[in-house]
Amino acid sequence: MDSLPALLLIAPGYVVQAWLFVRHRALGGLGYDLTIIGTSAIFWTLLFISVLSAGAYVVRRFVRRQES
Repeated sequence: MDSLPALLLIAPGYVVQAWLFVRHRALGGLGYDLTIIGTSAIFWTLLFISVLSAGAYVVRRFVRRQES
């Protein structure tokens, strides 16, 4: 990981893998890669959807307020 954006993108997966390691349930090989990639993908997808949902809610409230 030579670039900071790449590290930030994959960081949630590293956190989960570290937690699994501490709990003595760490995965190796392909499981390690799938854990890091899958966790990061789920985290960023849910974050993106949450931000979009919150933005849509704010826009709807603003539009309703303008109509009143």
